[in-house]
Amino acid sequence: MNIYLEPQGFLGTGAGLLADITLIVYILLIIPGMLVGFVFARRRLHRPHHKYTMTIITVVNWLLILFLMVGAYIFDVAGNIGQQPGNARYLLPAIHALLGLPAQLLATYILFRMFREDALVAAAKKRGETELSKYWFKNAKGFMRLSLALWLATALLGIGNYVVRYEVIPAFNLGGAPAAPIATEEATALPPEPAATKEITALPPEPVITEDVPGPAETVEPPAATEETSG
Repeated sequence: MNIYLEPQGFLGTGAGLLADITLIVYILLIIPGMLVGFVFARRRLHRPHHKYTMTIITVVNWLLILFLMVGAYIFDVAGNIGQQPGNARYLLPAIHALLGLPAQLLATYILFRMFREDALVAAAKKRGETELSKYWFKNAKGFMRLSLALWLATALLGIGNYVVRYEVIPAFNLGGAPAAPIATEEATALPPEPAATKEITALPPEPVITEDVPGPAETVEPPAATEETSG
């Protein structure tokens, strides 16, 4: 069983259940969560609102990447993008990966800096320090804005990849050739060879060699009768 196509999804597009769940998670959870986290940051609600929101989004993204997207990319895209680089079924996932991986790594780095800042500030307070600004992640705003932009672009590309791959909208091909069908086990399996029948495979019988029949015997005509001469 192919886990990327089976069991059947619930959106009626021909996608598997995991693909449908991923689409719904992005539309209803991840994209709204990104925007809510941005609002928290704008209102300076960094602790704990923005921190926890970003943590949830980053962790869920890592789970989807490791347990679904990497396998789907290897299964369908990696072996076809080199042969059909203009095919939207393979081009969109490739761009999605090129944007998504830097976005995810950048978000992970931001989270690391946020937790590290909290730990350093907490330790400094225990030591009785009053000047805490040296422990702050002072250039976090630029990193967060870049991460949000990459995240949103990646999420929209992921939705576009879904609707193209499962033919919700027609696929395009930058090379001008018609888009190839999705590489599935059913599509790539060779049709069974027709069963050989005795009539087709049997050799025709060799002709029977008969002895030559002798031709009709020649008849010797008697000599013509001659008149007797009188003496």
